[in-house]
Amino acid sequence: MKHDLPQKVLAGILIGIFILLILHLTTLFLAYNGDIHYNDYIFQKTNFDEEKNAPSVFSSLLHLTASVLLLKIGFSHLKVKNRRGFWWFLSFLFLFLASDELLRIHEMAGRSLSSHVETAGIFHYSWVIIYGIGIIIIGLFCLKFLLELPKKTLKNFIVSGVIFISGALVIEMFTGWLIVQKGMEDAQKIIIPEFFILYTIEELLEMLGITYFIYSLLVFLRDYKSRKSLE
Repeated sequence: MKHDLPQKVLAGILIGIFILLILHLTTLFLAYNGDIHYNDYIFQKTNFDEEKNAPSVFSSLLHLTASVLLLKIGFSHLKVKNRRGFWWFLSFLFLFLASDELLRIHEMAGRSLSSHVETAGIFHYSWVIIYGIGIIIIGLFCLKFLLELPKKTLKNFIVSGVIFISGALVIEMFTGWLIVQKGMEDAQKIIIPEFFILYTIEELLEMLGITYFIYSLLVFLRDYKSRKSLE
């Protein structure tokens, strides 16, 4: 693995995110000016809050990339303690998240919960309850293994996790609370500036978080490359 590969991959992904952001902002500007409609193909396929479009596919590919890298680490003979089961578990987790980005599994889970339990306020999007509990359980389960990582890697993982969760959960919860406060329908948020800003930041933080995680995995592989390659 070349020494500068992590930086090249990071730069490439950031360029991709920037292009998607420009398209996202441009189509919204055109919609506000009446040049296109919110139901038009170009808007649906570039808006960060829509399903099965360019941003969601890109985000899914980022999660899939992380899953593949985690699997590679699991099979590698690294120069540090290598808990294979831990890396394989994380690989499966990110494979699930990649599927979730396209299939919106979290939304289906949220609707199922809401049909049995009344949720409101910060839990307007009730899937955050399920995934929030899941994050806590997984975090506790993985804590011992995480603390065995080199300090640099642990710090990078924490930073990427904080960035991702800030978008995926924190801003989503605030958005849900604001929708309830204003007595709005979910479908209306796509055309209101303050909600456009919120879901734009939300999706950006998610993409940036997983991007930094990918970068961290590449740096980890570079710094602790296989013992066999040194023989």
